[in-house]
Amino acid sequence: MNKKHIIKLVAVILLGMTTACQNFLDVEPRNQWTTDTYYNTEKKADLAVAGMLSVFMGGNLYGENLSMSMQYGTDEGYYSRGWDDNWPVSTYTYVSNSIHVEKTWSALYQVIHNANLLIENLDKTSFDAETYNFYIAEARFLRALAYQNLATWWNEVPLRVKPTSVQSDNVLAPSSQEDVYKLIEEDYKFAAMHLPHAKDASYVHGRPNKMAAEGLLSRAYLKMATYPMKQTQYFDSAMVHLDNIIYKDGWHQLRTSADDSLGYRQLFLNYIGGTYDLQESLFEITYSNNIDIGMPGMSSIGNRNGLSFDYKAVGHPSTNHRSVQVSPVFARLYEGEDKRRQWNIPGIMYTGAQKVARVPTLFAPQYTPGKFRRWEPANWDDVDQNNPVEEYVLLTNETIVERNLSPINFPIMRFSDVLLMYAEAANEVNGGPTASAIQCLNQVRQRAGLEVIELSNPEKIASKDAFFAELMDERFRELAFEGIRKHDLIRWEKMEERLQFLKETMEAHPDYDPNYWTTPGISRPINNFNPAKHYELPYPLQELNVNTALRQKDNW
Repeated sequence: MNKKHIIKLVAVILLGMTTACQNFLDVEPRNQWTTDTYYNTEKKADLAVAGMLSVFMGGNLYGENLSMSMQYGTDEGYYSRGWDDNWPVSTYTYVSNSIHVEKTWSALYQVIHNANLLIENLDKTSFDAETYNFYIAEARFLRALAYQNLATWWNEVPLRVKPTSVQSDNVLAPSSQEDVYKLIEEDYKFAAMHLPHAKDASYVHGRPNKMAAEGLLSRAYLKMATYPMKQTQYFDSAMVHLDNIIYKDGWHQLRTSADDSLGYRQLFLNYIGGTYDLQESLFEITYSNNIDIGMPGMSSIGNRNGLSFDYKAVGHPSTNHRSVQVSPVFARLYEGEDKRRQWNIPGIMYTGAQKVARVPTLFAPQYTPGKFRRWEPANWDDVDQNNPVEEYVLLTNETIVERNLSPINFPIMRFSDVLLMYAEAANEVNGGPTASAIQCLNQVRQRAGLEVIELSNPEKIASKDAFFAELMDERFRELAFEGIRKHDLIRWEKMEERLQFLKETMEAHPDYDPNYWTTPGISRPINNFNPAKHYELPYPLQELNVNTALRQKDNW
């Protein structure tokens, strides 16, 4: 089944251009559509899947909330705008009616509702078995991803497996985490069985695929094996699927180059420039910049979490809404020759006077992440020689620059995460690092230009605990600013410990000044975090008002 013809269709549908689609989609008039008769052609099924992907693209999910605004307040970074509290999940000031709590919940259940509609109403008689199972697999993959986010943020949630059609359908008590993850497991396994491989000619870039389902299922298993379920048998389950990706299938790999500094950099240049790097990027949320023809489909990625750019003229990539500030813990994290440091935390800014310059202090709000940068200096030597110049290179391939939005794709699952998950699971299952676990860690290290761990730090593979501590740091170094760190710390029950370490690191840093104007703002997560409340979100007030079977969590 060749599905390349749907690429344009998906892009158009995602952007809501219904008038542009009228000739492309041969469908009956809207007033004749019903859910029980609508899903009977590939074009209509594509439309349904594209609608689910468009919700994931939106600001309530990966366009901002799940990629940025809810992910900070850790040893990785913090919300930098101390004069407001617009990211309360990252400052631990949220309540049950905070907008991020309510909007994220609603958007995830919107995906689930739309997936349930397709699963229940796809007309089996209109498709051959392979095509029918393909569309069901896409819907189940996206439903699993939505439930995985719900279970990660809220733990026990209502388990909806049928479309909501009447008000009484909203009244549903939360299911146990075991039941929620059972559905996630079943959905991803079905998806892995019936979706194409990313290397297949039929695969459409940006859509769910076989190995992405195996990778995300492995992530779910690691969560099940750790806090709060702590069902450690799932480390073995994770290893089975990670082994499938790494060894049995063997197609996915890290992007590398003869110059070790280029592999990691080029991978993210591909995310930024809209090039699919399918061997390392198992699944990503994709955006396209078609603003010149009136079809914007962009997000805040690279703006709120990109390199500071204070020049605000039209046609330049202003990041005047920068919101993520780099933690000083990074200064102690990267080894001297680690090539990822320059990419992830370069410590540069573009000033309002049109100059590229070094950020003067780690505690300035301009000290922002570089991973999803929209720009960089045309000549790094000028910056390193403290010779500020105005030349910069736009990296996003935008035809028309939208100052506050970007077309940067956001990774959900990368092969380096697969390798590090395998190393973690193998360490737990075997009571210490195996040769294959060490080899997986070394692949990630060597791509960063580092020696193998046996030579550089043999003490870090001497025991289970030592190896786990190294994996904690390596996941930090490799996956920084990708929406991974907060939930790693939660499932390891390390958040309080790491926030205390952040406090000690800040206060010991030579640039630290308790009277510096940003200090109260960046100290909020340290001062506000309460482990009795903040390892999960409260149920949204709006949901409690509708769903009378739902009772608010303790401490809320």
